[in-house]
Amino acid sequence: MPDRRCVFVFADAPCSDIATQHPHLVPFFPPTFSSTPTLATPPMPILPSSTAPFGFLEPLHAYVLAHSEPLTWSNWWRLAVLPTIPLFLQAVLLRKEGTRKDRLALAVVGIALLWHACLRYRFEQPWFNALNNGISIGCMTLTVRYLEFALIKGRLIDQYWEDKGQHWLVSAFDVCTNARWIGLDPVEPRSNGIEKGGKRPKADKDVSVGTEVRPGHKAISPARNYPPWVVVPNSPLSRSHATIRHLTIAFRNYVISDILLSLLRSFGADSIGSSTPVPGALHRFSSDNTFVLFPKLGNGLESPWWLTEMAAVIAVALCVWLGLSMGYHAIAGVMVGTGLHEVEAWEIDLFDHPLKADSLLDFWGHRWHQFFRHSFTLVATQTLRFLHLPVTSTYVLGLSFFFSGAMHALGQFTMDPVPALFPIFVLFPISGLGCALEVQFKRWTGKKVGGFWGRLWTWSVMLITGRWAAIAWFESGVGGSYLCPAWAGDLLKPFILEWILNRK
Repeated sequence: MPDRRCVFVFADAPCSDIATQHPHLVPFFPPTFSSTPTLATPPMPILPSSTAPFGFLEPLHAYVLAHSEPLTWSNWWRLAVLPTIPLFLQAVLLRKEGTRKDRLALAVVGIALLWHACLRYRFEQPWFNALNNGISIGCMTLTVRYLEFALIKGRLIDQYWEDKGQHWLVSAFDVCTNARWIGLDPVEPRSNGIEKGGKRPKADKDVSVGTEVRPGHKAISPARNYPPWVVVPNSPLSRSHATIRHLTIAFRNYVISDILLSLLRSFGADSIGSSTPVPGALHRFSSDNTFVLFPKLGNGLESPWWLTEMAAVIAVALCVWLGLSMGYHAIAGVMVGTGLHEVEAWEIDLFDHPLKADSLLDFWGHRWHQFFRHSFTLVATQTLRFLHLPVTSTYVLGLSFFFSGAMHALGQFTMDPVPALFPIFVLFPISGLGCALEVQFKRWTGKKVGGFWGRLWTWSVMLITGRWAAIAWFESGVGGSYLCPAWAGDLLKPFILEWILNRK
């Protein structure tokens, strides 16, 4: 091996001569400068673009994709279980006064564990890419919950169900998962949980569970006055009946959503049902295919191209609706069936008949799921206070829709390929603007938006903005995703193709 100390002998010689005569010394000398101009490094993008969908965050996005690990059965607990343990400990500490510093420390640990796992583990299969979106949105939601639990002053207890005999550990778990804040201290613009802490709802004072005995009569069934947030079935349900009901709804929603996904993958294998990016997927799908409804009835009914595109867009919304509802009722069936929760605890449905909405305010404020409403209201309120802006319903509403759009867009951070962010983001601010117009309409006319014209207005806005989001998903390969076990759709597809819908 040559003696590297000889480098000092040639200290006064030109580097090029040394490199030629002694090639083993080349690594010790810097490259010679050339007069040939080099290409300038493009500046880091600030705003999102087709090549940098996350703008100035694109280097981090590229780093995450390059260093992530596939999510498997052997490491799922690192993402789904480990980062939530500090949150449960926060809920336990919220049962006592003077634990704010400890809860703040747990928040730091929990958020660090959460985002370390979220940015490290992801589904790398193209047909599971859409699930990465749900994981990122869940991590953002848990981050807000960590911060909220850290900053709450006082105690926070799910008192109503504890008074009915619920174990305190189950109650602490309920506080963690009660995203809609049902039965807990409500967060309002001028009085929120961070400032005042959790308090027993006033409605709980009206709860009385006991046995009413009239003079000369036998004891009758207990008389119960439920707080307004407890939905009591029209006819009393036993635990077994309630469990079967929840599981039946979950199975029904699974069958319908899996049929829709199966048809998307079958009919649009080279367009909207592909698991890889397809530019102009929706237009290609409608122009290359002609569909016939009820093919066994004579010649059937031929679907025009615009109806085909509308059906594809609606199918996306239905899959989101039915998929979330399926998960909700499946969990309800387990919780009620195992006896961890009372039957009434899960009678508040996640959705309230979205198709009945006759205004945007009705749709977003009542009919659609309210899973994120508490978090958006909280973040919007604290943002306004930080900026020293008036905390009014108008500002809170506008910021809530802005944060909703940002969450759904940034939720695609671990996806690859990434759908176009702007169409997904803008859906929510436009809905917020529509809600503001409805409020202004009531001020001008004294009437609420509703009825036939309200439905026409609502669904026109939702179909137009929903189409933009659907196109972004279709063109990135989300339409070919497997969001649930592929069984019912493949089983029933031959019958559907023969009797209900087929290609010409």
